Amino acid sequence: MAAKRTAPPPANPNPNRRRVTSAADDSASAPPSKRMLAFHFLRALSRIHSSTPVPRRTRTIRRAAYSSMARAASPRSAWSRALLRQVRVRRAVRSRRAVLMRRRVSAAPAPPLGASRSSVSAGQTSVAPPVRTPPPRQEGEPARADALRQLIPGGNGMEYCSLLEETADYVRCLRAQVQLMQGLVDLFSGQ
Repeated sequence: MAAKRTAPPPANPNPNRRRVTSAADDSASAPPSKRMLAFHFLRALSRIHSSTPVPRRTRTIRRAAYSSMARAASPRSAWSRALLRQVRVRRAVRSRRAVLMRRRVSAAPAPPLGASRSSVSAGQTSVAPPVRTPPPRQEGEPARADALRQLIPGGNGMEYCSLLEETADYVRCLRAQVQLMQGLVDLFSGQ
């Protein structure tokens, strides 16, 4: 009998969908693929308007880089979940602020020129988010671990071992992000 040939799997046209692999192939510590990172970063950059002032545009580009890196990374990593949570909170605050401004413009007449404006209306109170305190320092844990917890997004509540794993994964993803951005700079500076 002749051996049956199997065709290679078709190329994945959608970088958002992963090809199903075995558990041995899927590792949580692998950096995001360059295609996924480039896809998310370029999509985020395309949403930035050229009419935005330069200081605000640089801040927006930095946020786009972080959010695209978090979207391309594994959803199991704590730093990517923390960055995506920051994006969701920022988006919710921005939309809430826009709704309040529309209500103010349509409901209230303009205050006199000398009057000061209050950013919080009389009926609203603001609640600060709960602050996560770091776990108590373990035996053999260096004092610099607290500084590392401040650098890694979502690192405040982590134990030392998981903090080191998250740091290694975060640094790998940052390195891939820098390579992508350097490639874009090289591509557009050559034109």
